[in-house]
Amino acid sequence: MRGTKFLMGILCIIAWNTNAQQDNNWYFGRMAGLNFSNGRPVAITNSKMTTMEGSAAISSQNGDLRFYTNGIYVWNKNNQIMPHGSDLLGDQSTTQSAIIIQKPGQKDRYYIFAADDAGGPNGLTFSEVDMTADGGKGDVISKNTRLITPVTEKIAAVQHFNGIDVWVTTHQWGSNAFYSYKVTAAGVSTTPVISYAGLVVNGADNSGHYAGWMSFSPNGTRIAMANGLFAAELFDFDAATGIVSNAVTVKSPAECYGVEFSPNSKLLYLSSDNKIYQYQVNAPNVAQSQIEVGKIDVASSLKLGPDSKIYVVHKYLAKSLSVINYPDVVGTGCNLVYEAVDLGGKETFVGLPNFMTTPFYVLDIKMASDCSDTAVYFTATTTMDSDTVLWDFGDGNTSTSLNVTHTYAKTGIYVVKAKAKRGTSTRYYTKTITVLKAPVAIQPADMITCGNEESAAVFHLSDQDAAILGEQQAVNYLVSYHISLSDAETGNNPLPNNYTVNTGSQTLYARVYSDTGICYAVTSFKLTVASKPIIDMKDSYGYCQGSSIILLAPAGMDSYLWSTGETTPSVRIDKAGTYTLTVTKKTGATVCETTKSITVHESYQPVIKDIEVNEWTSNNNSITIITEGEGDYEYSIDGSNYQESNVFNQLVPGQYKVIVREKNGCGFTEDKVVLLMYPKYFTPNGDGFHDTWQVDNAYYDPKMIVYIFDRYGKLLTSFKGNTPGWDGTFNGNKLPATDYWFIVHRSNGKEYKGHFAMMR
Repeated sequence: MRGTKFLMGILCIIAWNTNAQQDNNWYFGRMAGLNFSNGRPVAITNSKMTTMEGSAAISSQNGDLRFYTNGIYVWNKNNQIMPHGSDLLGDQSTTQSAIIIQKPGQKDRYYIFAADDAGGPNGLTFSEVDMTADGGKGDVISKNTRLITPVTEKIAAVQHFNGIDVWVTTHQWGSNAFYSYKVTAAGVSTTPVISYAGLVVNGADNSGHYAGWMSFSPNGTRIAMANGLFAAELFDFDAATGIVSNAVTVKSPAECYGVEFSPNSKLLYLSSDNKIYQYQVNAPNVAQSQIEVGKIDVASSLKLGPDSKIYVVHKYLAKSLSVINYPDVVGTGCNLVYEAVDLGGKETFVGLPNFMTTPFYVLDIKMASDCSDTAVYFTATTTMDSDTVLWDFGDGNTSTSLNVTHTYAKTGIYVVKAKAKRGTSTRYYTKTITVLKAPVAIQPADMITCGNEESAAVFHLSDQDAAILGEQQAVNYLVSYHISLSDAETGNNPLPNNYTVNTGSQTLYARVYSDTGICYAVTSFKLTVASKPIIDMKDSYGYCQGSSIILLAPAGMDSYLWSTGETTPSVRIDKAGTYTLTVTKKTGATVCETTKSITVHESYQPVIKDIEVNEWTSNNNSITIITEGEGDYEYSIDGSNYQESNVFNQLVPGQYKVIVREKNGCGFTEDKVVLLMYPKYFTPNGDGFHDTWQVDNAYYDPKMIVYIFDRYGKLLTSFKGNTPGWDGTFNGNKLPATDYWFIVHRSNGKEYKGHFAMMR
């Protein structure tokens, strides 16, 4: 093996084989290079072959193994090397080391196309096998006819547009050329159709760019190619001319190996970077349609089987295969299942057998019902019209009608199988179905739920499921809820289980259906929000020391319950504490309740502890009243207007009557406050205006003493609050016009300082 493409290892050939010992066994017949048993791949019993990557196998139309190869040796059905079946010019480390093509029009002649690995000198060759030789065990009658060299490790084949001949296509190493060889009843045409498209595939011997699969789409119109660490590409293919064109780079750079199309040819799968990606081949930008559908341990082979499933090698030396069950489904719904097929002790390294792509596949088993009984209408949807279909309905009954209605004797789970044939191609499809009686939607009772403070309520819709289903089993039928009848009938816009109604009533529609969604029934019911009772009471009440208080709840409730045990609308309280009241109100049979906590405290006559003042401004003074004792107090500074706050702001100088009273009538207390201010100047000129200087409102504090100083700190005079003030003289002499300073000693002990101007 050239280069360092893969670790060395041994692979016992994995092929697909069918067992046709009984007429009712499900087998696919001949599918070039693939054999199936009951529609699943199995290891060839007692295989003598080892290979790291490529292999090919062929069976009879009855599913019996005829021969297999790794591109170097050819073994017959008895696991013996055929006469002349050695030294073919393929390689066990070529991605697609070989492919077997039946010679058109001859059931016992086959061509083995083989490719060298890593762009080696042997290139693409073909040999011919005659199965009538050696007692029907076969003989290689011609060997190693060279077609082109060097090539990448790719050989793919697809049916010609005429439905008879076959195209065998490879890719040249070191260029962007595709070589398509036509196989007809006359043999292999050695004159290829050459197309130049896409990227030039080249690199060093150990680059690995030559590795990776090439696959045709089942409809024969597309071809995909993985180029190792280089890139993966998608092309158009003309099955009439063999021309490859219109290259699209799907992923680059990437560690790409396996490529395969879905049965409907609309999706492409790629194993790359230890993941399996899905692409929509008709998307405006194929690369951007990438969806990761699974993770694998190695970027390895993907192959579409005749059962319309894609088989996956998910890790080195695996003893099982993984499978994509529904490859026509966009996204992870394609259902990649790991280790789904046991290989009976055999192992696969990275390869799967290579075989020709044919355009006939069963895409699905479609079902319909008249929704009245257990009669089900079946049809097999295929990529091409079937000639015949053999149905097995899973209950012991069969049919050969292309489209058939089958009535089951009882409900249950059944495995339905379709064996479809078109020409010499046979395909199987299996689908598990659940047969149910037509669903019935029983009208449930309306739902009434108590609203919250905002009159909204949350309804748990699934609480209605049991009543709507009745005796129908929840495992078989689903219930969804909808705002409108049209949504319920179509199944659109289902509501969440926790559904909020803001106020009043609303009608909802319930849809009962099976998980197939074919049949359904609809019923309706009403949601009503019952009003929650409102307890319109204060959070806190007080009573005077040594007395009690009566708490009176709102009238009109259906029941009252106090935490004291009383069940009357009112209760007398004579002890401080926190009490609860629960009231209920009925709407039909629904009872809504509300609970409120109420604090009751004992109140005392207020005591003024202190009065804080901020003064000496013309209109921005304040009073803060500090009290002692517990109670609901309110405050006033004029005896008429009361407020909750004990702070009064933006006050002008003057005398204020401070009153604190208890709201529940438990008494009051009062005091007086004087806010002072001083004149900024005075004019002692004898005109009768501002002839003396005195603190404003000083007469309210007659014991107050005012001291006047000159600029040098000399005491000029002093006087009390109940005097006219200073006339601007000292010892009978007029003092000059200038600034003077003062100190005020209040009767409450507070002291204030400032200065003013004398103007003459």
